[in-house]
Amino acid sequence: MMIGDLTTESVQTHKSMNFSTPITVPRSDGDDTVEIEMEFAMVRSWRSFVKYFGEARAIRTVTYSQSPQIIHEVFNHEKLNIDFLEVVIGDYRQSEYRKDLQGDVDLAAQLNHLLQNEQLQLFTLDKQVTLHSKLYLIENRDGTHTLILGSPNLSKQAWEGNQTNMLVAFTTDGTSVIDTWFEKFYEAHRKQCEVFMKDLTERLDAAETSEERTEELHLWVDGTMPSNNPTGDLHRRIVDLLDENDERIRRVNVASDPDEADEVVALATDGSGDVDPTDVGPSQQIRLSPQGLEDPVKSAKSTLTRHNVAVKPTELRGSPAGFARYMRSFNDDFPIMWLNEKEQSVRMQVDNTTLELTASPDHASEVDDALVHIESYIETIQRFGDTKYSEATMAHFYEALIYFFWAPFADYFASHYAGTPGAELDKDLPFLYIHGGNDSGKGMFIRFAIRLISNGYVAEPVEGTQFTKDAINRCRGSNTVFPFVVDDVDKGNVERDIVKTYWEGGWDGSVSFPTFIFTSNHTKPKSEFRTRMKVLDFDVMFDVTGDQREKAARIANEPNRLFSWFSHFMFEQDLSLPDRSDKLAVARDVFKQLYEFAERDEPNYFPSEGPAEDIYDHGRRVWRHAYESGLFTLETRNGVIRADFSAELESQDVWKYQKLVPATIRTEKQRARIEFSQPERFFEWTGIKPKRGFLQRLGFR
Repeated sequence: MMIGDLTTESVQTHKSMNFSTPITVPRSDGDDTVEIEMEFAMVRSWRSFVKYFGEARAIRTVTYSQSPQIIHEVFNHEKLNIDFLEVVIGDYRQSEYRKDLQGDVDLAAQLNHLLQNEQLQLFTLDKQVTLHSKLYLIENRDGTHTLILGSPNLSKQAWEGNQTNMLVAFTTDGTSVIDTWFEKFYEAHRKQCEVFMKDLTERLDAAETSEERTEELHLWVDGTMPSNNPTGDLHRRIVDLLDENDERIRRVNVASDPDEADEVVALATDGSGDVDPTDVGPSQQIRLSPQGLEDPVKSAKSTLTRHNVAVKPTELRGSPAGFARYMRSFNDDFPIMWLNEKEQSVRMQVDNTTLELTASPDHASEVDDALVHIESYIETIQRFGDTKYSEATMAHFYEALIYFFWAPFADYFASHYAGTPGAELDKDLPFLYIHGGNDSGKGMFIRFAIRLISNGYVAEPVEGTQFTKDAINRCRGSNTVFPFVVDDVDKGNVERDIVKTYWEGGWDGSVSFPTFIFTSNHTKPKSEFRTRMKVLDFDVMFDVTGDQREKAARIANEPNRLFSWFSHFMFEQDLSLPDRSDKLAVARDVFKQLYEFAERDEPNYFPSEGPAEDIYDHGRRVWRHAYESGLFTLETRNGVIRADFSAELESQDVWKYQKLVPATIRTEKQRARIEFSQPERFFEWTGIKPKRGFLQRLGFR
């Protein structure tokens, strides 16, 4: 019987559906022929497959899928005694294969030990290719070779369920042309790959102590040291999964592809989304290893499955849209937004699409148009509003807008401030508190601002009643940098110890925290909370009749890409601990840079020289007016100064004046009087000129 140029001398048939025969083939040097054994086999279990490794000393293989757990099993199998294993993995790139080790630092350490002892070598894809081949080159201890071509993968998943695989195996003395062919095919596959774990091995070699080696292992496996926030760890891994360059996740830049980005946003906001998560084939799904995440996965299982993310002991699998919708449901419908510092990009997930929100501006005119749009919205205060102090109010509106643009970078600033001598994150990373009466435009403004930083994707804040202790804790586990925006909050909900220690009470850099933005009709929070907030006043009333509100709304809803260019310049800034007098100095400078790039003059109300609340201090203005109106008198007593309102106001009406004093000036209320223990600071702040000899009586020269 002839098989090509091969001569068959005998055939043996086995009940196990294995067919073997000796065949004669040329030697690799071409001078002679050699007899080898050829076998066709059907294998249905890991046990029946692993018998081919029974006498193996060294194994080299190309496998389409592979799991690190199988490597551990090969080296620890009671019937195997492998000295060396080399694996070319055909469907994983470095980052993807690394996911199978997430949560299992011990397994990563064992693999690294095998690598360092030169018992193991792993190769993963270094380009956008797929190697679907299955090759096994086995060197046996008696000097023979077993060469396998066929369908079984060296993976745990390959032997789960009732799989049937076909293979052809050759047993040779190592000198046949079959050996040469296998070597050439194997090398052709391996050259398309790169060594796996090389970076970890180098980092561990450089570590000087066992503690440093443990830390490096954790950082390499999970991207961070273990945190005390298991839910946050789950969400961090989901974000890492969505952040990868994966063809299953579409990526669109909102500045360079605005039409496509607008289409994605429009589909998402009308409720249809850009994909139906229930109709996504396996090739479009992404997967996440649940190792080390058992508790948070168990807690989130019902929500994950509701969004069509399959939860199995070995993996979470679903569409990017499914994972994204799960994350939104966790975080009061705010989206996943994150910063990729390496690529200097702000990103946000919209179903199956990642919106790339960062881009360098190409033309001055496009930045100019975006700034004109922002100014036209702020100037509705003059056009449609009723205010005595239009310039001051517009400055407060612009200051609030600067904060919104800074807000996605709050966690980024935290990572740069942390560990710096003198840093106090809860004071260096302020929240925003916008105060104003009914019809002061607070609600429309925050909707305008959140549309700007989300490319129009987010339209609504959460209601004030939703700002609970549970919501704050969920923010700490959300791993999103999109700000938590709360409309019409009761200041009592803001005055919580958990707010006062939000950053230093839970932030360790492993999970991203969002900052908070509030609007309220209520009086301002107590001074110990105001030291952790920017408090801005929207001192205006808009006419709610006619078409003025509709005109303002149309302006607010126009598309604007300014945040893309803002974030580009923000990544270029050098960050150091902020001056406490202007915690938004970096963001303010970026806005100046945008005006300079657009070759446009800043409007007179732009707070160029510092915080608007300092330049246009609403409290100072009210105190000066009260003094000039004779609402209170000043008197000295025991080295302090007292503002006495008793002739004009009841005691309960004096509270609002104490609330207007900056938190940096100490005050004490005594019935209808407010006492200042730092008189010189009172005069400096209010601008009231003391009468002749006034300060001398207080002990000042």
